[in-house]
Amino acid sequence: MPDKYTYPGTEVLINIPGILDQTLLDNAERNIARARLAELRKAPIPGKFDFPHLQAIHRKLVGDLYSWAGELRTTDTQAMGTGVAHCRPEFIEAFANEVFTGIAADNFLLHLDHHEFAERLAHHWGELTSLHPFRDGNTRSQSTFLDQLVTAAGWEIHWSKLDLDAVKEARVIAISRSSEPLCDLLRPAITARHQRNHE
Repeated sequence: MPDKYTYPGTEVLINIPGILDQTLLDNAERNIARARLAELRKAPIPGKFDFPHLQAIHRKLVGDLYSWAGELRTTDTQAMGTGVAHCRPEFIEAFANEVFTGIAADNFLLHLDHHEFAERLAHHWGELTSLHPFRDGNTRSQSTFLDQLVTAAGWEIHWSKLDLDAVKEARVIAISRSSEPLCDLLRPAITARHQRNHE
């Protein structure tokens, strides 16, 4: 079935600059996202850690490239190369409500010990991975959203300590089976923010 998000006969996403080469588009997306992430580190997008908050982050990160930034996708997607399907488009809105209600019910991960924090963070990232609400740019948006959530809860993720390929694989496992492998990867990279001065 043709993908309405791509140029006919290609897998290149239709984009605002009109880039038709996948390598050039990948480079443009990487460079733009890097610049926007630097801006967000200095001035995080305010929000309530709900779906509109995630949508605002997505618009900030890829809005220069894609007209549908922040909008719910209307086509099926799957975790790349795995055959593991993400949430069907017709269920995204309802599942998003469930996911973000769950984050709020966990009191936005406040007042948890280190083990509990890593466990709940992994669970919610697995849920967000399954949701995959946008056609592209989900991982960057989720990482930025969760980084803000982690900071607000008094913790810090040291992303440089993570094997990102292993994290990607563990997120897929979290969709289909268990968030425990993701938790095991995240836990050593998480510290309380006040510990940073003693590292």
